[in-house]
Amino acid sequence: MTRRLGAVAPKTGQSIKTPEFEEELKALTDYHRDFELAWPVIVGETDAINVSYGEMGVPMTVIIDKRGIIRQITQGYKPEHDVPFIERLLNEK
Repeated sequence: MTRRLGAVAPKTGQSIKTPEFEEELKALTDYHRDFELAWPVIVGETDAINVSYGEMGVPMTVIIDKRGIIRQITQGYKPEHDVPFIERLLNEK
């Protein structure tokens, strides 16, 4: 989950301004593909989506199961913990 930030930091680590929302969405799509994330990412053009989930900072991870129940909210992205947890959720019936 993220919101429009007006900039992205590709693999180089250098921040690049994105005056158009579509540019930022393209960069996020590339990130999603490059890191082979197997789950969707929610992007809001404003802070409304983040506020509704009690944003703690960027990045923030909200893991929602197939039934729409929030199972975990954490600040940051911790692949060593999040990926196995998400994979277990994806395998739930």
